[in-house]
Amino acid sequence: MSAPFDLELGPPSAELLEVARQELRETPEVRAAAIEELRKLLHATSDLNFPDDDEFLLFYLRPSHFYVESALKLMRNVAEFQKSYHDLLHNLMPADLKNEITNYNLVTVLTNRDQKGRRMVVVRMGDVWDPKAVHEDKIFGILYTIHKLAIMEPATQINGIVVIYDFAGLGMKQVKGMSPSGTKRLLAFIQEAAPVRMKAVHFVNEPMLFNMVWALMKPFVKEKLKNRMYFHGEDRKKLHKHIDADCLPPSYGGTLSELTYGSKEWYPAMEKYNDAIKKFNSAGFK
Repeated sequence: MSAPFDLELGPPSAELLEVARQELRETPEVRAAAIEELRKLLHATSDLNFPDDDEFLLFYLRPSHFYVESALKLMRNVAEFQKSYHDLLHNLMPADLKNEITNYNLVTVLTNRDQKGRRMVVVRMGDVWDPKAVHEDKIFGILYTIHKLAIMEPATQINGIVVIYDFAGLGMKQVKGMSPSGTKRLLAFIQEAAPVRMKAVHFVNEPMLFNMVWALMKPFVKEKLKNRMYFHGEDRKKLHKHIDADCLPPSYGGTLSELTYGSKEWYPAMEKYNDAIKKFNSAGFK
């Protein structure tokens, strides 16, 4: 079966650019001036080594609302994060995760977007996850690699990402598979070192045992992200207040066809962009 998923790399539409103007302060003049200023600041640093083409600099300027100092700080955060987790992230490529992606359907990128044009990612952390087969480090590696691909899409740069964490069938095996250090790493990445607009995190099908998971997470969640976290249990109407039913499959109370694809089907799209991922991997400290 061929992959149903590929990146949307075309130039942003007029409608998208209007969203960028309203939400990100982006105009042709602001964009050009910010790119040039960020390039100069980047060259003036003694320790950062990032590609400086217009497209790459936009990855950091858009989530920073074109505030150049904020974009440079984000770059530094990315470099610090990669340094802190060097053993896991250094030169990480899709091939390093192929077994976990193609044999275990834990992270799925939906082929459609939500009603606000946001890219949707489903992470299944309940009984489908066997921590002995797939270590939490590998799940993070998958998410880390996906974000590199997602921010290549102008529509995702502008509209952002929504993540659905599905905890159906969560048991002690899965709870024990999550460590405080792994949880801290994930939240540090989302909140400090991901050049992406994280618009919402939705938790669904979480049983009582989820309280133990939340106890792991809560100390590391900052107010901005906490305000974008929503807990729905099995209440699909609550979920649909945020994501329209016609954007979701029946397993989440939606009206789309049930998913006939998963991570195995979109893995070829990851390998297709190996050169782009290598470019991301080259960024960081000198």
